Amino acid sequence: VTTKISPGDPETEQEDFKSVSCAIQNLMLSMWSEGIGTKWTSGPVQKTQEFADICGVDTTKERVVGCVWYGYATGGARYADPRRRKKTVKDVLSHLP
Repeated sequence: VTTKISPGDPETEQEDFKSVSCAIQNLMLSMWSEGIGTKWTSGPVQKTQEFADICGVDTTKERVVGCVWYGYATGGARYADPRRRKKTVKDVLSHLP
């Protein structure tokens, strides 16, 4: 997943980065609702030119925000269904004084 580079306009570039981050989270939540597990990663490998070349990223116009890994749990979606949780919100929610 990439975001646009805005030379000379750091405020817009940061806003674009934030928007892309929100979109990634929404994608991941949507996938989870369908029983698909996800993991968002970023790191030094994703910042290399070799990675950009492999993925077709034009580093003069965009930068990598991260990669989203996804898949089903062993046994398929029936084990990843969030509706099968045993604990309720009340079981894990606490209030501070």
